[in-house]
Amino acid sequence: MFAPGETIFYRGIHITDSGAEPPVVADVKPGIVVQDTPDLLAFWVLAGTPTKLSRPLDPAQPKPWFPGEWELVDAAWSRWNALFLVEPEAWHATWVWWTPDLEFLGWYVNLQEPLIRSADGFDHRDLQLDIVVPPDRAWRWKDEDDLARSVETGVISADRAARTRAAAERVIPLIEGGAGPFTDAIASSRPDASWRLQLARADASSN
Repeated sequence: MFAPGETIFYRGIHITDSGAEPPVVADVKPGIVVQDTPDLLAFWVLAGTPTKLSRPLDPAQPKPWFPGEWELVDAAWSRWNALFLVEPEAWHATWVWWTPDLEFLGWYVNLQEPLIRSADGFDHRDLQLDIVVPPDRAWRWKDEDDLARSVETGVISADRAARTRAAAERVIPLIEGGAGPFTDAIASSRPDASWRLQLARADASSN
């Protein structure tokens, strides 16, 4: 288990269910641990954190991207402070959003496969579908087209897509009822001010 205040690497792994491509790293976010227990992983990704992300060579190319259509590039998590909340066996992660000045923006539910623990953090497989939840909890779907194209091209199997949709549907009553992490009280959460000092260390480690 990682201790509070430790830096971890949260990696997104691109996997195709068709087996047409080998697994590759498609996203890396350094995060600072709040809690790592059998029930919950919680960590901050602070505004200004250096990251790596996948970028299509053709900006108009819709997901999924295939070999030769994208590259892994250096980037920065510049627009938000985010508290990531992930139950280790769950098929989704909840991101709680704030602006860099800590104005509360709401939640983002990222559908993904359960976490895989590594020596320096956690790996996960993104399943394209997302739910955007503003502070008033008037939620909306995001990237349904990306999920549909992923099924059509064999990146995500129809069975896995159905499980993804079912996992998303189970979250919706929590959103609408203000349960779980979807409470007004969570808006007052704040990172430890000293943790910003770890950004330079994360930058050096990711290069």
